[in-house]
Amino acid sequence: MPTQPVEPQPPQRAAGNPFGITSLILGILAMVGFAIPFFNYVTVAVGAVGLMLGIVGLVVKFRPRKAAIAGVILSGLGLILSIILAVVYTAVFAGAAKAISSSETVPPATTSSTAAPAGDTSEASFKDGVLTTPKMKLTITSHRVIPAGQPGNEYGDKPVIAIVYTTTNLTSEAIDPTTAWIGSFQAFQDNDPNAVNELNVSSTPGDQYLDSQTEKIKQGGSVENAVAYELDDETTPVKLTAKENLFSDDLGSVTYELQ
Repeated sequence: MPTQPVEPQPPQRAAGNPFGITSLILGILAMVGFAIPFFNYVTVAVGAVGLMLGIVGLVVKFRPRKAAIAGVILSGLGLILSIILAVVYTAVFAGAAKAISSSETVPPATTSSTAAPAGDTSEASFKDGVLTTPKMKLTITSHRVIPAGQPGNEYGDKPVIAIVYTTTNLTSEAIDPTTAWIGSFQAFQDNDPNAVNELNVSSTPGDQYLDSQTEKIKQGGSVENAVAYELDDETTPVKLTAKENLFSDDLGSVTYELQ
């Protein structure tokens, strides 16, 4: 009896995709750890490996791709955020370390210590919008609220308070306006009955400050710059506190009414 010809069967999809699953796990780890200082240096590598494995999981034939797609998305996003925050944390900690080291001066072994000459600013202070330390002077010149979508806040989805200030370098060590500000000031809105509400720094308020924010200031030189903070509402006043560095006590504060 003649046999019926057997039709070729299409290849069957395999049950799992180890590359995609591994990529998904690494992507989750990258997203969990990218905001943790120092650990986010590790998540840069974790996100990069997860992204590569996810791409491999996508191109391997006859394997489910859902885990690989999710792994590529999470790993890629975790990688980008880890790199951004690693750069930010490095700049902040480097500025704080320099501020601490410059404030701890020891007389050379071959000389004897003498009293500070008149007019020497050996102690930090904050008064009338001017922060003075042995290293620099930050002078706040103006502030204003910019609604979302307005010039200076074109791409934000929240209103911001923009503060214009001038940084003067009092030492021979070069400093930049952004590091000087971030290492010295914090902004708060007291609109949470249970927790301290520190405001997040927003994007630079105005194209005219895109270059000045990273300029290296010479000794005796001054550079104008601006910083913005995202507001949680437009009625609660903003309290700006000043410190000599991130690890010192508050030197004082100024409150800005928004209405």
